[in-house]
Amino acid sequence: MPPRPGMVTFAVVLMYVSGIAQIALGVLTMFLRYAPVVVAEGIAFAVTLAGAGMVLFGLFVIALASGVARGSATSRLGATTVMLLGLAVMVVDLVAADDGDWIGVVSQTVFAVAVTVPLWVGAGRRYFAVD
Repeated sequence: MPPRPGMVTFAVVLMYVSGIAQIALGVLTMFLRYAPVVVAEGIAFAVTLAGAGMVLFGLFVIALASGVARGSATSRLGATTVMLLGLAVMVVDLVAADDGDWIGVVSQTVFAVAVTVPLWVGAGRRYFAVD
C-alpha cells in the first residue's frame, strides 16, 4: 500500500471532525427532551430518536473515515455518497423552508468538495486504485 497522500489525510480529518460534531449534536439533541416546550408538546420521544439517529450517523461517518484512511474504495464511494446526500438534504431544506437562507447549501457544498475532490483526483485517485 502506498503512503496516504496529504490531501486524502485532510479529507479524513474533516470526516472525523464532522462525525464527532454530529455525535456531540446528537447528544445535545437528546438532552433537549427535557426542555419544557418539548415536554409540553409531548414530542420528547421523537426528539430522543432524532438525537440517537444523529449519533448513529456520526458513528457511520467516523467508520467511513477510517475506511478511507486505510484506502478502501468502498469507503471512498460511501463517503462521496454521504456528502452528496447531505448536499441534497440542504437543497431540499432550502426549498421547503422557503426562507432564502443559502448558508446551509453553500457550507455543505464547500464541505462536500473539500472531502470528495481529494479522494477522486490526482494522488488520491491513485491511492484508491485497485490492483
